Amino acid sequence: MPLLAALLIFSLPAIALTTKFGVGTVLGLTLILFALNLREGVLDCYRDNWPKVRPMVLAFSAFFLVSLLRMIFDHQPLRTLDGPSRMWFGLAAIGVFCHLKSEPRPFWLGLYLGSIAGAVVAVVQVAVLGMERADGFTHHAITFGDLAIAMGMMAICSLNPSSRMRYLPMLALLAGLVASVLSGSRGGWLAMLLAVVPLVRYGHSMHGKHLLLALGATAVLSILAYFIPATGIALRVHEGISDVQGYFARGDATTSLGIRLELWKAAWLMFQEHPWLGVGRDNFDMALHALADRGLLQQSPALTYSSAHNDALHFLATGGLLDFSLLIAMYVAPFQFFRKMFHAPDRGQRRMALAGMVLVLCFVGFGLTDVMFWLMAPKLFYVTMACSMAGMCLYLTGGAIQPPRRILITRTDNIGDVVLTLPIAGWLKQHYPDVHITFLVRRYAADTVRQCRHVDAVLAVDDLPDLAQGLRAAAFDTVLLAFPQRGIAKAVKRAGIARRIGSGRRFYHWWTCNELVYFSRARSHLHEAQLTFELLRPLGLHDIPPLQDVWPMYGLSAPVSAKVDALLGEQGYHVILHTKSNGNGREWPLGHFTELARLLQAHGDIKLWLTGSAAEGELLAQQAPALLALPNVNNICGKLELRELLALIGRADGLVASGTGPLHVSAALGRNTLGLFPPIKPIDIARWGALGPHTTNLSTSQACGKCQDKAACSCMEAITPQQVRDVIVGWRALRRDAA
Repeated sequence: MPLLAALLIFSLPAIALTTKFGVGTVLGLTLILFALNLREGVLDCYRDNWPKVRPMVLAFSAFFLVSLLRMIFDHQPLRTLDGPSRMWFGLAAIGVFCHLKSEPRPFWLGLYLGSIAGAVVAVVQVAVLGMERADGFTHHAITFGDLAIAMGMMAICSLNPSSRMRYLPMLALLAGLVASVLSGSRGGWLAMLLAVVPLVRYGHSMHGKHLLLALGATAVLSILAYFIPATGIALRVHEGISDVQGYFARGDATTSLGIRLELWKAAWLMFQEHPWLGVGRDNFDMALHALADRGLLQQSPALTYSSAHNDALHFLATGGLLDFSLLIAMYVAPFQFFRKMFHAPDRGQRRMALAGMVLVLCFVGFGLTDVMFWLMAPKLFYVTMACSMAGMCLYLTGGAIQPPRRILITRTDNIGDVVLTLPIAGWLKQHYPDVHITFLVRRYAADTVRQCRHVDAVLAVDDLPDLAQGLRAAAFDTVLLAFPQRGIAKAVKRAGIARRIGSGRRFYHWWTCNELVYFSRARSHLHEAQLTFELLRPLGLHDIPPLQDVWPMYGLSAPVSAKVDALLGEQGYHVILHTKSNGNGREWPLGHFTELARLLQAHGDIKLWLTGSAAEGELLAQQAPALLALPNVNNICGKLELRELLALIGRADGLVASGTGPLHVSAALGRNTLGLFPPIKPIDIARWGALGPHTTNLSTSQACGKCQDKAACSCMEAITPQQVRDVIVGWRALRRDAA
């Protein structure tokens, strides 16, 4: 695949001017590669770089979508969708050439060869075949001359004085000029003036005096060519001046520029009469003759044309301000992408980014005297070339991600969710050992996070009345919004944190975050502890570790509590029963907990400890008085602070609970842990099961389908007290064997 990608990226410019099928064939093969690699990482290239490529994708997609709607509502023929659809397909080149790690060298070689070959074809057509104007294989002399100029100007961007091929960029530029001159096209000259702006402004800082000397030599040769009659340049200039004078003085619309001026006038009249939606994509010639019939245009050869010979005016005439805004977007979006790529830390992409800016400005210039987005060949060249170069830039800058120094991870929901997020701190420490990690949590979860050795600091959102100001003072450079909340997202933006990473599925993240990651929690097959790793992709960490590698990264330790030590004493086998879940998930019936306690009475050294909040303790007193009355049961609900509960879990021999915070704390501490779950997605074991070296998760094999009532879930009832008793007795036997 990489070899095929290199061949395609070479062929794109190499055969653009010398074959009829060059660009179209490259685009077709690119679409095949896109389909073959769709699940292998192509989509990740868009997802991981979405903030960068979003404007380009939206611009070309909007053009296609509007074209589709216009075709439907204006009853236009299907062929009007041909060009817009191919331009939309061109977006595939971004993902393909990024994913397949396309190097720029084949592209530059293809650009040199294509420019030189174009000049050779032009010389043969004019000098040997006797053609008046060279058109290569585009069947349109203006298009041929314009694309030759674009390729030559792009080629000079790769100028490298230290390279053995240092003369090829200059030779390619001269070849582009030769092909343009022999095509008889004058529009390319305006484009050259526009393209010189980024070459001088940005290229000078990269190539120094060598680029200025190359441009200066080109200017001198162009001036000399003007004074050489055989080139025909002087004649074309004088003809142009005469055409313009004749049109304004005598209304002569029979000359080359006179026809253009008449068409421009017609396009402007169409726009004035239909400013919002224009006369219709396929109705220019009909509207042209209608204006002539009304006496607003003279009878001239201009009436035989089907376009305005100016991109901006043609879009205004046929599509109104709507289409014109799309045209501007298709200029601005690629230009801004390449400008940002140029200013990014250089990983070899700056020459490519400069060439991208030159390409866009060349097409702006070409569009002043022709309709580049109306003709098929130039618009395919533009979108395929721009998207291919964008893909290479993304690949080249893939290693340019700045390592984070101070990361804030926000997780302001429940303790279980917070604990399952801790592994990303361990993962970050593995890849960036010097990074400083802070967790933003609710006050009640702060003590838990402080026990994680991978976390350097903990902030409680409850203790920060002005969250933005507090975060600004901490000087974070990166924030991971692991638990989306609109208020926190707004605060991190106001705090000025440079890199703000959040889920693209939260609409408010679109303007509060500058790095969006797209993944679906509802449809994902990943465990909850793995899902948050998705947010690390913008940091260059694309791999999600398997579950067996996740739990060792908890880094959680239990605090010491004299109160807990005194409570448990030295003797006995201590098991915690956390009967409630604060309304989260499905709970094992209290009757089952009571029966379990009765079964465990046969093992006199097993002591059971009921934990939970004070309110949950009151519920137990009301709903399960028989459980509290058993001699091996100790009710300590509401009697421990969180830090003391952590100490208890760390000292206990095991814990039994449904999907709730203490379950995940116990698993993270490496204690014997039994989780009780229904087989219902997304609250099943696959998503929420306890992870740890000594964990067991029980569930029925199949959902009963009658689980609407969370308080009386048949699936949870199906897990028998005998099953749970066997697990606990097994833990006890293992400890005895170890002793």
